[in-house]
Amino acid sequence: DRLMDITQENFDLVIDSSLRGSLNMTQATVPSMIERRSGAIVSIGSIAAQIGGGIFGGPHYSAAKGGIHSLTKSMARELAQHNIRVNAIAPGTIDTDIFGDKLTEDKRRDIVVNIPLGRLGTADDIAKACLFLVSDLSDYVTGLILDVNGGRFMH
Repeated sequence: DRLMDITQENFDLVIDSSLRGSLNMTQATVPSMIERRSGAIVSIGSIAAQIGGGIFGGPHYSAAKGGIHSLTKSMARELAQHNIRVNAIAPGTIDTDIFGDKLTEDKRRDIVVNIPLGRLGTADDIAKACLFLVSDLSDYVTGLILDVNGGRFMH
């Protein structure tokens, strides 16, 4: 959706499913983590929040994912005292069926040409990043927005 095409209903849907969903899941799980004095939370942001748009997502999608990035850092700061780590992953274009018929072969080629690693990401790429962030391998990492995008966005 373009800016002027976003309806209030669609805006609410995108914000509710992404940003409010992340907040709700965190609020549901944090009490038991505080009780145990340990935990790791991983949210899913997006490269769209970092570059001002996605392949198919509109400004409301970018804003929701940017909200997740900010929420992640705020929660990381607040929950660190309870030994709870909070991080997020910012995927690039991931090869899933979510795009339906919008991801034509021509569109796929146009996207891949801008990815230094030369391919779209996979669900496994995101799962491996999640595994790292919830494992002891990252026990001194909190407030991180981990880019998993094949090098399309680097900062």
